[in-house]
Amino acid sequence: MGAAVEVTELAKVINERIIVDRITFSVEQGEIFGLLGANGSGKTTTFNMLSGLLAPSSGTMTILGKSEKELRKSRPEIGFVTQENSFYETLTVRENLEFFASQFGIPGKETGAMVKKLLGQMKLADKTDVLAAKLSGGMKRRLNMACSLVHDPKVIFLDEPTVGLDPIVRRDIWAVIEELNSEGKTIIITSHYMEEIEHLCDRVAIMFAGRIVASGTPKELKERYKLKQMEDVFAHLMKPVV
Repeated sequence: MGAAVEVTELAKVINERIIVDRITFSVEQGEIFGLLGANGSGKTTTFNMLSGLLAPSSGTMTILGKSEKELRKSRPEIGFVTQENSFYETLTVRENLEFFASQFGIPGKETGAMVKKLLGQMKLADKTDVLAAKLSGGMKRRLNMACSLVHDPKVIFLDEPTVGLDPIVRRDIWAVIEELNSEGKTIIITSHYMEEIEHLCDRVAIMFAGRIVASGTPKELKERYKLKQMEDVFAHLMKPVV
């Protein structure tokens, strides 16, 4: 189907410090792609550039064929689910979804249909009129995802979507991600849970000190480094070169 995301020699320098160092990768349409790295590896900065929160220092990127300059003007086909909750705790679940739909200029009739779909998809239908502040941690994470998907984006960035959640809720989120992918959405995910990466991702790229040090399917990476678990591959690649 072709690439949904193309990144070539992308770099970001902040206060003379290289945060992202000329990385190159591509993500196919309809793929779930993992971007892995320890804290400080540059993956969140990469997400921020791809989502338009930061301008690159150099290099190029395209999303669904649009250049970085074109994307800077409008990113309606991109959804970015951040680690921190981006909704309003003083609004109800429905009010949050309707508010974010209004920010994307979605007509009223379409808003109603999308809100209904997301409430069901995120298992929030029975919490429609509950204040966001009163939701459990897992439900807040689902609402956070829903608010970022209300405009029905084709490419979704998920930054640590299940961090801090218990195993049962985590698997519920996995099911949502798989359902979104089955609808044809391209998903790029960061995670520290190797089980999550192996379960969800078609391919992964591992970052260290701002660079991509390895990429491939989880199976290919385990075979390449003759290791049985992805967490062992990750630990091996996180060792500084002496």
